[in-house]
Amino acid sequence: MTLGLNQLALAGALAACVAGIGGFAYGTRIGAAQEQAAQKRADDAAEETRQKLQRQIDASAQQHQSAEYSRQANVREIHHETQKVIDRPVYRNVCVDADGVGLLDRAADVANGARVSGATGAAAGTAQSAAR
Repeated sequence: MTLGLNQLALAGALAACVAGIGGFAYGTRIGAAQEQAAQKRADDAAEETRQKLQRQIDASAQQHQSAEYSRQANVREIHHETQKVIDRPVYRNVCVDADGVGLLDRAADVANGARVSGATGAAAGTAQSAAR
């Protein structure tokens, strides 16, 4: 079996195509590996930067917390209770007439334990006469 020039050329072209496809696959694999390595380096650098910033944030938060504890240790709370004493109540509602003001004053005297002298007004006189 003798191979002709055409068959030899065809076999050479086929070998070149196979070698080209193999080279392309090899180059693609190497390129992908290089790209993954570059991405890993970038991710590692970003993670290192993130950790550095997180350490700075943690140190700042710890410093702020210790400053807050020392500030709170120096705080004193002072409570004062005062009683409100009203000498003369002032009624500002104009809807209450003089008899109503008298009734309110008498109710305030009774609530404060003051001795109330006699009945005031005509209604008390009528009630006393009806009770007899």
